[in-house]
Amino acid sequence: MTTVTSAPASGSTRRRPRARGWVPDQHGAWAMVSLPLVAGVGLSGPVPVHLALAATWLLGYFTFYAAGKWVRSRRSRERTPTLVYAAACGPFAATTALAAPHLLRWVPVFLPLLVASLWLTARGRERSLANDAITVVAAGLMTPVAADAGGLALGPQVWVATGALTAYFLGTVPYVKTMIRERGRTVYVRGSVAYHLLGTVGAALLTAGGWQSWLLPAVWLLLTARAWAGPAANRRRARPLRPAVIGAGEIVASLAVTVTVLFGLPAGP
Repeated sequence: MTTVTSAPASGSTRRRPRARGWVPDQHGAWAMVSLPLVAGVGLSGPVPVHLALAATWLLGYFTFYAAGKWVRSRRSRERTPTLVYAAACGPFAATTALAAPHLLRWVPVFLPLLVASLWLTARGRERSLANDAITVVAAGLMTPVAADAGGLALGPQVWVATGALTAYFLGTVPYVKTMIRERGRTVYVRGSVAYHLLGTVGAALLTAGGWQSWLLPAVWLLLTARAWAGPAANRRRARPLRPAVIGAGEIVASLAVTVTVLFGLPAGP
């Protein structure tokens, strides 16, 4: 997942519930978890089942986060958040399934992604590019799921929005790494810039095909500039930017991309 994490302060590990797996500390992930869902709701129009779906997704994310902590630590005390969140998620998941049983067809899509991510986490690869990509794809799929819940046929508009948003969030993976865990590593910066250049080309092709406005490639050009300038500026600082600050920037950028994609879609089915 697009992670922007913060380490607990020295001596606070036992006191802070976040350290025990209750509160996700991946600041930048909040946008990735919520905005694809919001996009799907916006495409189909809100219906009552979206409330149950949103609760299921959010509590499912908490369960997934806590389960990752449990799998990594293998400590029995880390089990409690997982079980509590899973129990809280259950009634909302059941309500969603009863109200919109056709959504159960998405279970076989998400299950392999869940298993693969937990498998990587259990092997200490929770911060790997592969695991981040898996979680980004899972989050991006909430756009068609939410649109499906709202009764919208999954036509080209839905998949263009899904692809555009997922491509953006995949780009945040190398970018955030260049700002935190891989700070100062030129190979990551070059890879991030190259990815964003490809994203700009892809956005331009969508615009040429009439699927997006010119604003999308313009936004991708800005993201490409950020992919180069952000790590360069952060490397020159006496102290690197705090993860919370980077995460806040990701939320702003994610909102800008989501609004651009939704308003850039052509009218009609």
